[in-house]
Amino acid sequence: MTDAPAPHRPRTALLAACLLPCLLAIAPAWAEETPDSTEAPAPDAATNGADARPGPTTLRLDQGFRLDLPPGWVLEGANDDPGDASGRRVVRILCETPACARTKEACTLRLRTAAVEGGDDAARLAGLYTSPLARYLRLRAVLKSTSKGATIRRPLGPERFGPRDWIAVETEAAPRFKSGLFAETVIDGRYLGAICKTCETGAVRHGAARALLGSVRRVERAAARLRACPGTGG
Repeated sequence: MTDAPAPHRPRTALLAACLLPCLLAIAPAWAEETPDSTEAPAPDAATNGADARPGPTTLRLDQGFRLDLPPGWVLEGANDDPGDASGRRVVRILCETPACARTKEACTLRLRTAAVEGGDDAARLAGLYTSPLARYLRLRAVLKSTSKGATIRRPLGPERFGPRDWIAVETEAAPRFKSGLFAETVIDGRYLGAICKTCETGAVRHGAARALLGSVRRVERAAARLRACPGTGG
């Protein structure tokens, strides 16, 4: 009588054998549904981390101006050389990173033909808006350039980008318009103005634009070569 359950054992073994492949097939699915790690993966031994992203492109403007485009920023209307913006008084650069698909960031750089008068660059820069009328006209212009109903987010005043002093003002746009960062500097008596705009509405804005402007410098030898070449801007 004690041996009666024995005939059921083959059935149990057969059932286990049928279920085992199903359980093994489900296990990988559970593994894929676990949360991803927030830690960065270890770099591939065959890939140098420095080669994963291209370095910044040095953009060359007239009058010896140079600046570094962050990765993902490009010169609009570039020719064969993506860093050559010579011969232009107005230069537009665009951000094409995945994040900028939402923020749609871009900067426009402007040069002036005439040098700025003054004893040194600090005096020249400060002299741009010494009069109340000049400040009023500047603020009216940046608000108009931003949108109807725009407001001043950061007042017009000195701001440091990289090693250089600028005069900057930041605007808050009306809904569905881009807010702006408007900045100007003078290097070796030469003026450079920048208008950078973004759809970003958060507390932190224009980070890449500020880094870009912080890289601005002027190479006098390059400016001298341009002056020596007939038909080029200087």
